[in-house]
Amino acid sequence: MFRSIIKILISILLLTVTNCAQQSNDIKHTIVAIEKGKFHGWPANNGIWSWGNEILVGFTQTDYEETESHNIKNDSPLLSKLARSLDGGKTWRVFDPENYVGDNGKKTRLTEPINFLKEGFALRISSDTYHGNKDPEGQFFYSYDKGNSWNGPFYLGEVSKFSRFNGYVLTPRTDYLVLGEKECLIFISSRIPETGMSDKISVIQTADGGLTFQLVADYVVPASDPHRAAMPNTVRISDNELVMSVRRRVIADNTKNWIDLYYSNDLGKTWEFRSKIGDTGAYNGNPPSLVKLNDGRLCAVYGDRNSSRIVGRYSSDDGKTWTEEFVIRDNFYTRERQDMKDLGYCRVVQNRDGEVVAIYYWATEENPEQHIAASIWKP
Repeated sequence: MFRSIIKILISILLLTVTNCAQQSNDIKHTIVAIEKGKFHGWPANNGIWSWGNEILVGFTQTDYEETESHNIKNDSPLLSKLARSLDGGKTWRVFDPENYVGDNGKKTRLTEPINFLKEGFALRISSDTYHGNKDPEGQFFYSYDKGNSWNGPFYLGEVSKFSRFNGYVLTPRTDYLVLGEKECLIFISSRIPETGMSDKISVIQTADGGLTFQLVADYVVPASDPHRAAMPNTVRISDNELVMSVRRRVIADNTKNWIDLYYSNDLGKTWEFRSKIGDTGAYNGNPPSLVKLNDGRLCAVYGDRNSSRIVGRYSSDDGKTWTEEFVIRDNFYTRERQDMKDLGYCRVVQNRDGEVVAIYYWATEENPEQHIAASIWKP
């Protein structure tokens, strides 16, 4: 009897500790980009880069107007901007570099190879069908000075003419892995025009600094899979092993959205399903963000539009299993007229101090117009 009571008390204690871990009081929140009368959104559409405690993140800015969906004013320009932190995500400066995405630069062919290992290198992919990006053939920009200036836009080689993409438009965001001075993997998606949610993910590679590209994998999620697979975020976990978090959706039902993890043991040539990370709520859900921590664990961060929260999970076995969700932020503020919980699209990095920095778009009662926010914590 006494032993049973002790076991019950221990179970209660463990449950209490677990629940405390699910919403840490040590998470600090800060504002990355805000401006009165403006809507800020979708970091996952724009990319994130980091060099120790220097972090660069992209986002979209447009005019704010309250609606039932995105609080953006019809026909207002969608501007691609950047924000930089020099102190690990605590403070930020917003800027709009010349010759960047949306500046209507003339697309040309790259004539000199890129050095992907050059200090300060950053790559930005742009394509079609999402906010402020309009190029069904795909294009890219690169920087050697941590995003202060950009070269481009350049054609994404002959990729749009590959037979795999015949009759498709390219829809990639920015997801790439540098393998060497002239070698880089880029993870792209494509869809049949006018179908909305038919995206599937492929892998391309350059071995000559971006002058040409080859198709490495036709599909990550099999072509026979009937559900949307888009907006990958890929991490290298060993010399030849990759894991990719993938945004999923039942095409005909915008209430069924989730995140899967796929695994490759041959640097992206072949893939297999590894695990489901979590659900992301209704209204088309939310894309994933994934980072490998200094201690070897994986950390996945994403928005949940049902619970109006930013949440995360950890994995200690390369994504085979995941901890329970922990709450990074809640108390999202929704105006009366708006049905959709318009939040999330996270990007995440770990800074030099070992802190996780998650960046997303958000609204509070104090700042009800969507802005870019960051949450910082020790994992």
